[in-house]
Amino acid sequence: MIGVLELTEGKGRKPAVAQERLLGLRCVRAAVPIPARMGEGRVRRRVEKGARALEVAGARRVLTRPDFPYWEELRKNGLRPVEVEGFCQALAASLALAELGRRQIPPTRAAVTLSGPRVSRALLRAAEVLCPQVRCLTVDVPGEGERVASWLWKEYGAAVFSGGDGRRAHVALCFGPGEVRGETVFSLYGPAPDLAGFAPVLPEEARPAGGLDGLPLLSLLWEAGWLDAEKIQLSST
Repeated sequence: MIGVLELTEGKGRKPAVAQERLLGLRCVRAAVPIPARMGEGRVRRRVEKGARALEVAGARRVLTRPDFPYWEELRKNGLRPVEVEGFCQALAASLALAELGRRQIPPTRAAVTLSGPRVSRALLRAAEVLCPQVRCLTVDVPGEGERVASWLWKEYGAAVFSGGDGRRAHVALCFGPGEVRGETVFSLYGPAPDLAGFAPVLPEEARPAGGLDGLPLLSLLWEAGWLDAEKIQLSST
């Protein structure tokens, strides 16, 4: 069960809890009334009440607004954010091509580096998509880059390099910590991946009311199998 926690200006002292469908996802929403000029201590106590209500209703992961400041109160009640790392890594090839397009660099003249502590499914998929399109693809994975380069050569006939420090890369896609350098670096790991100014977006007609953080919501839809990450529109700031 997915929880949605919303701070409202409504009246009352208790959160209003209701089950609903959010773009097809079954969820439970807690609307927490926060009147104007309420003290910070009282606000936190009300948020805790909302968190407890979501936990009792069966929620374990929660969607909120992007600027939601009270995650400590949610975690105290066993609630956690929606993880977005897997989804962002599934966007890797699209992000690289979008950045090349933004900079008007033809893929056939571009150098891209993929790096990570191991060869994950997401890294391998990004390599499969990019190797037929870019001029130079480097796989920088300790002890495994050469094996992946050899496999891609056999499968696609594409020249893929192993190792390297990414200094010549137009784009570096990082699937884990490491010292990889590129003109544009996407750090696609951890609780807050860095998409280098890009953001995946829902079509206008599918955007829910309430200003929910779009990245976790899209991650849930992708997790449920309702979105193809390679077809998602990306916007840049």
